[in-house]
Amino acid sequence: MVPDRRRYAPRRLPERVYWFRRAIVLVGLALVIALMMWLVSLIGGGPKTATPSTTKTGAHADSGTPSAPDSLEATGLPAPAETTPASSATPAATDQPTTSSPQATAPPPAECDPSVLSLSITGPGQVKAGATAAFTVTVTNSSDSGCSFTFDTRVALKIVSGTDEIWSTADCAQWGPSGTQALGPGAAATWQTTWDRHRSQATCKVVPTALKAGTYVADVMYAGASTAQLVMLLTA
Repeated sequence: MVPDRRRYAPRRLPERVYWFRRAIVLVGLALVIALMMWLVSLIGGGPKTATPSTTKTGAHADSGTPSAPDSLEATGLPAPAETTPASSATPAATDQPTTSSPQATAPPPAECDPSVLSLSITGPGQVKAGATAAFTVTVTNSSDSGCSFTFDTRVALKIVSGTDEIWSTADCAQWGPSGTQALGPGAAATWQTTWDRHRSQATCKVVPTALKAGTYVADVMYAGASTAQLVMLLTA
């Protein structure tokens, strides 16, 4: 009797077997692709470096001289050494100090000799009670040459009545004139002052006094020079 030969369907393997097989296929495929890329890189040759190019512009292009690259770092060329312009062999001209000879200045005129000075005084001919008399004293250089005149205590003005001295600038230096003037030939210097009909005493004291009506004289003098007088009438 011939045995019955039946076909049996193959039994299905576990799921993990199929996943394992798929992983092996993917790994193999990745290896093949990597190998192909490596072979292509070998056939194509090693990496190439870019050759720097220079551009010619303006006057440099016409002369054929390559212009300096915009960036030395991009070209890989060393930076050019700094150059110092050569100094001129001829030294620069310097300003020479100029000196000017001092101008001769005329010496100040000598002090006036009292003998060449003439004095005069002007003022009111009449002074009322309570009024103030104003006087102008003039000193004139009567010589033919210039000189220097100084108003100081040598100039004095007095108010007298006979032998009675009423008021005097000699009692107070502040009442007298001051200052220096250059007097040419015939030139004059003037000084003005006032008197309020009171008496004076030393150390700049003024004594209120009711002077009697009468004739009074204003005398102006300068040591060594002639004097001048003004006669006036004091009224009540």
